[in-house]
Amino acid sequence: MVWVTNIIMAVAPAFAAYYLTAVGHGVFEKSGVLNLAIDGVFTLGVAIAYTVALLAGTAYAGSVVALIIAAAFGAFIAYMVTKLPISHGAIGLSLMFVGYGLSALVAMPIRSTTGKVVSYPLSWVFDIGLLIFAIVLGVIMHYILVNTKLGAAIRAAGENPHAASALGVDVLKTRIIAGLLGYALIGLGASFFFLAYSPAPYSEGMGMGNGWISFAISLAAGRHPLLTIASAAVFAGLLSNKFVLQGILGLSIHITNMIPYAAALAAMVIFMVTPLKRKLAPPRSLGKIYFKEERTV
Repeated sequence: MVWVTNIIMAVAPAFAAYYLTAVGHGVFEKSGVLNLAIDGVFTLGVAIAYTVALLAGTAYAGSVVALIIAAAFGAFIAYMVTKLPISHGAIGLSLMFVGYGLSALVAMPIRSTTGKVVSYPLSWVFDIGLLIFAIVLGVIMHYILVNTKLGAAIRAAGENPHAASALGVDVLKTRIIAGLLGYALIGLGASFFFLAYSPAPYSEGMGMGNGWISFAISLAAGRHPLLTIASAAVFAGLLSNKFVLQGILGLSIHITNMIPYAAALAAMVIFMVTPLKRKLAPPRSLGKIYFKEERTV
């Protein structure tokens, strides 16, 4: 049983970070919004969690504030691409770089004046609790998407927003709610990445690239919250044990650091070239500009 406990303690924090971020990404994209800002907001969430936890003296405060700020980004993205409308790619990539810049602006001043780090407790009780907490949130999101009126509205807005609007769905309101829910999970996942998982002290850009890994985790599972459990577990295992693999395979540190990203690329390729692409197809209107009135010319 000791080895089981050790595995859980090693993988649980990374799993919670990746799983919640991937589920949040999937919920948002189910509404038809292409989510390219994920990595920038994830990086910002790490910085906010670090800064607030340090100032408040508790990791819980860091997670709450990261959740709130990320949710605001999600609502803003949903509003911009639905109300104006504006290109999903343009707003997403722009906010990604905004997130990168804000992360340094938020965290580096305090990082330069103190070396203190506030984090969640390292214990098997906390790790198991975090694991259960993340999975429960994912199951709740799945239930909302499949069994509630809100979930039906989110899926309808993603498949055909014009038809959804004709049936009485407020597409703008629905996408804003999806943005709030999805990015709240992304912010929470980002906070866990640093406060519960990261073995290193904060440095500029910490977390960068892991939002894209979560993107791949969600894509590989067809944005399905329950299937994402398996894909997140695989990637969390790779991240947590990459240095073990380095020792076994005799890899250089540079190759070792590439392992999660190479796995992300492989997962996306597997998804695209197998029947999974058809069975777990993305929303038909994903990334398409939505005009409230159909164009006639």
